Amino acid sequence: MQEILDSDFAGEQPGAFEFYRDFFNMEQVDDFIKILYEHGVPFKLEKNQTILDSAIVGHGLVPPAVIKIRPADFKKVNAILEKSALANPHFIADHYLHDLDARELLDILKRPDEWTVEDAAVARKILEDRGIAIPVEEAAIFKKERNELLRQGKRGNFTWMSLYIICVLLGGILFSPLFLVAGVGMGWYYWQDKTIDTEGRKFFTFEPQTRLYGKVIFYLGWISLAVGILVQYKLSN
Repeated sequence: MQEILDSDFAGEQPGAFEFYRDFFNMEQVDDFIKILYEHGVPFKLEKNQTILDSAIVGHGLVPPAVIKIRPADFKKVNAILEKSALANPHFIADHYLHDLDARELLDILKRPDEWTVEDAAVARKILEDRGIAIPVEEAAIFKKERNELLRQGKRGNFTWMSLYIICVLLGGILFSPLFLVAGVGMGWYYWQDKTIDTEGRKFFTFEPQTRLYGKVIFYLGWISLAVGILVQYKLSN
């Protein structure tokens, strides 16, 4: 399996590969890749240097491994993982979600993006065993409503955005690359950053008003740079 961990199964597959799941345990990566291979799902494995250092310094904040798959395969992989989880009685019996109450389990079904596909499947099974049956159709509605809410975008922090405006202005006045890069970079982030949902569909991370602020910060940064260059030129002549 080491050969698998050192390679991808992407071939000449069309389309970009997007983040699907990260791992802090390489044994879990091994098992996950086996599933993808068995079902012919193309993937890309990206490993971080952390994997080489974990035995010495422990696990860092950056996951040592990330699996990417094509957006078109998200639903397929979701279904495979759900079926696999529900078909394993030992996995269900030993799952930590048994410690949660019904309200907490239901919240997992309503916020599936914050949990794994397996967690959501087990949560529904535990609720069913406790006499609270949640039909597959109802769980699908929960997921749809959650995705619709997420696609509206989140609101950026106004204080931070104001700080980035100050950064780009100071960057131009002081002709400071550090301030300019920070401001322009975050402006682009607020304006153009995208997120991918549990079904493989992309959407803008932030809501329209935040994206507008981001656009203003981005272009203000370049204008500030141009003014700074002009001022420096005038002062040197």
